[in-house]
Amino acid sequence: MRPIRRTGIRRAGLCGFTLLEVLVALAVVAIALLAAMRAAGGVADNAQRYRMTVLAEQCAQNFLVDQRLSKTFLAVGQSTSACTQANVPFTVAVDVMPTPNPNFRRVQVNVLDASGWSAWQVVAIIGNL
Repeated sequence: MRPIRRTGIRRAGLCGFTLLEVLVALAVVAIALLAAMRAAGGVADNAQRYRMTVLAEQCAQNFLVDQRLSKTFLAVGQSTSACTQANVPFTVAVDVMPTPNPNFRRVQVNVLDASGWSAWQVVAIIGNL
């Protein structure tokens, strides 16, 4: 009986991965994970910025609605007030300017967060009701 002859797979080096192949695979995986982490970080930053923008918009809209409901005609000038939405403090800076028609005022509302970043800005025309 003849001994079973191996086909030479072991001699050809096909039975496993070389160190170089493993290192290349690890490098590819590391680059992919790094890209995924950067994308996830960008999504988290955008979500936080969107949240701040929505809260700042609520401050501006609350100010404008309050002015319309108070039925007082705004005096020309600048003023600031504090506003808190969802435990986040904002500063509402209002600039009231006259218009060619004396029965209307141009109201520019700028909502700033605690760092001074302008989170929301809106311009409205309010009439003397």
